[in-house]
Amino acid sequence: MSQLYQMQVTFAPVEDRLLFRVNTKERQEFRFWMTRRYVGLLWKTVLGYLRNRQAPENPVVAKAPEPIKDALIAKEHEEQVAKSDFKTQYQESSYLPLGEAPLLLFGVGIKDGPEGQAILCMHPQNGEGIEVTLNDQITHSLCRLIADATKKAEWSLDLDFKQASEFFTDQGPGLN
Repeated sequence: MSQLYQMQVTFAPVEDRLLFRVNTKERQEFRFWMTRRYVGLLWKTVLGYLRNRQAPENPVVAKAPEPIKDALIAKEHEEQVAKSDFKTQYQESSYLPLGEAPLLLFGVGIKDGPEGQAILCMHPQNGEGIEVTLNDQITHSLCRLIADATKKAEWSLDLDFKQASEFFTDQGPGLN
């Protein structure tokens, strides 16, 4: 896939699924369905990536309990989301390499890219899916889009980083 330009995640009530759309700088659009089950798997995969990513950079963090790691992730999430543009309207494209009908996502994983960057792999049970090179802004923007859409869907999934970020404010001075 060429370079990512925009992402959109919306709830489709009739389908009871999330519609994930990705637009590239070359004006290609890819469309996928995400079920509630899939969103749970995707969230666990991304959260695991975020937790493990901190370890090589900071050996102290590597040994820290998950609530502390999650609090650091939450703080990073707030910073990255603040840098992202959620106001610009999604620009549809008529060039749909995988077809007009969204594909149902089934498998999710993260692999190492050729230059050491992480690549999020999302694929249907059969056929082509999408692989997105992750950076902080893309990762946290995707998390925000998914969390917002699942709230609208009323799926009762706990995909909010804010609970973890309260760790910083509840533990007293020196952690802010």
